[in-house]
Amino acid sequence: MIRTLLLFSLVLPCRVSGQTAKVDSFYAPSIGSTTRYSYLLPEHYDTLRSYPVLYLLHGYGGDHRNWTDLTDLASYGERLGVIIIMPDGANSWYVNSAGEPGKRYEDLIVCDYPTHVEGRFAVDTTRRAIAGLSMGGYGAIMMSLRRPKQFRFAGSLSGALSIPGGIEFPEPYRAERGLKNLKVVFGEEKSRRDRHDPFILYKGVPADSLPYLYFVIGTNDGFTTFLPAHRALTDSLRVYRAKHEYHEVPGAHNWKLWGREIGPLLARMKEVLKGD
Repeated sequence: MIRTLLLFSLVLPCRVSGQTAKVDSFYAPSIGSTTRYSYLLPEHYDTLRSYPVLYLLHGYGGDHRNWTDLTDLASYGERLGVIIIMPDGANSWYVNSAGEPGKRYEDLIVCDYPTHVEGRFAVDTTRRAIAGLSMGGYGAIMMSLRRPKQFRFAGSLSGALSIPGGIEFPEPYRAERGLKNLKVVFGEEKSRRDRHDPFILYKGVPADSLPYLYFVIGTNDGFTTFLPAHRALTDSLRVYRAKHEYHEVPGAHNWKLWGREIGPLLARMKEVLKGD
């Protein structure tokens, strides 16, 4: 989430719909410190089986607890048959920071987390998915396009797809929206920002090698560049013949929409991960 509107319990673990979302931590070399994450295991989790895994990312101003504190995620996750990992990505935009080399948050998600998660849980490494909201939606799409062999499915709810192009917003706009760190994270060089731009990244991957891409955005999203960016990107993906689906739904840039739309996203992800 980009707006800082988070009110959530500080009591961990939290119980939602009868299932406990557990919290753990590990040392992450990519950021040189310990990182915390929440996770949900499938009902009747069995270490003799292997399960798909979903990395579910939070938004700007959020943390690893948001999804289980602010939505009914656990009620969907109980019978999904998927391990759900909710990392803590700070306000990193899920990229390796240009201005702060010690903050390699893309490496955290695509290297450190899989190493830890796949060593601890019974993961089917051929069935990985990634999704998120707002900043996390951007991060999920961006990282899946940069590493199409790593993820079969990438989902975005209200994704900030106009970032990193949004770096060029006037300073008062960026300050008002809490986006002051964009140039620190993405850097000043256009070539570097292009390497994290979904509008450019998909063109570097053959259409039949792209992950399945799933987009949802509210028709009343308060960030005026987000809806046009969704329309433009999905139009381009359609022409490119990329596997994707796009939904414009009633709603704004808020937890009411994300809580409602996470269920359909998970259902579609489950179908995609079933495929050979």
